[in-house]
Amino acid sequence: MKPLMITMIKFIFLSWFALITPLIFAAEPTPDDVYTKAYQICMEIELIKNHLGFHQATEEIPTPTQLTPGHSWQKGYEILYKINVLRIRYGLPYISTPSREPQLTVAPMIAFEQTSRIMSELQLLKYYLNITETVTQDVTKFSGKKPTDVYKLLNKISYDLDIINGKTLMPADALTQAVRVFEDVSAILDILKIQEDSIPPPKGTNVQPGGAFDNVLRVLEEISRIKKTVNMGMIDFYAFTPTDRAITPSDVFSLAGIALAELQQIKAYLGLTRVLTPMAERYENIRPAEVQQLFGWSVRKLKSVQRISPNDS
Repeated sequence: MKPLMITMIKFIFLSWFALITPLIFAAEPTPDDVYTKAYQICMEIELIKNHLGFHQATEEIPTPTQLTPGHSWQKGYEILYKINVLRIRYGLPYISTPSREPQLTVAPMIAFEQTSRIMSELQLLKYYLNITETVTQDVTKFSGKKPTDVYKLLNKISYDLDIINGKTLMPADALTQAVRVFEDVSAILDILKIQEDSIPPPKGTNVQPGGAFDNVLRVLEEISRIKKTVNMGMIDFYAFTPTDRAITPSDVFSLAGIALAELQQIKAYLGLTRVLTPMAERYENIRPAEVQQLFGWSVRKLKSVQRISPNDS
């Protein structure tokens, strides 16, 4: 073999090894690391708000239940979705928000990856919006943080994006989550070989976003019932019900994210690790009644599941 060829092969091998070495030996991110990354995002969001002339403040909302990195990942999905809303507002192309493989146990690494995606998208937004201001990279290292703390900070960021977007999400946005929940539920019934022939419930009249929210709670009740058949833990999802204001489509979208996080665990338990939740589609001219109806159909489908077992699949 010619010396030049040998040199090229060595170079390619060493370059490849240099790329994968950090992946092999890098320390596994902790909730503290994810929180630190989320805090950096929070600082970037404040910079963007100030640049665009928005000075309304938001605060973290208490979350009286223990959450996992899987729930934080879904909240990150919500943030990426709202960044898409902002992109559309400024004439930028709509981008696909990534999904992930279902896992029984979600490590902080997954949430860390999601926050890294958010940071990258914000840097692109700053470029397109000609925002040259930067935030300090010397962020204090946090300690003692838990996945619930990460979720609460990401939730604040989500509300900040509502301020930047000049609006909360709409029923059409909530429908995207209803479709994704419906597809995951259908995948579970398919692997369990359940012949289910229910039809959508009738559309309600004068339905408000609260009606759709109630049906997401019913979806979570069915998920909780199913998970109990195999002794899977379940969070207190009622803790997400707003008590001091009217429910909005954003609340529906967010609670559906909680349902999707719980459905991933069921999918992983059944071996559906290659069945990803489909990406969000874009809809227009959707009413709350249609969102409520589709979540209601998911409830009907889930009621046909009496138990789950890997042997069932």
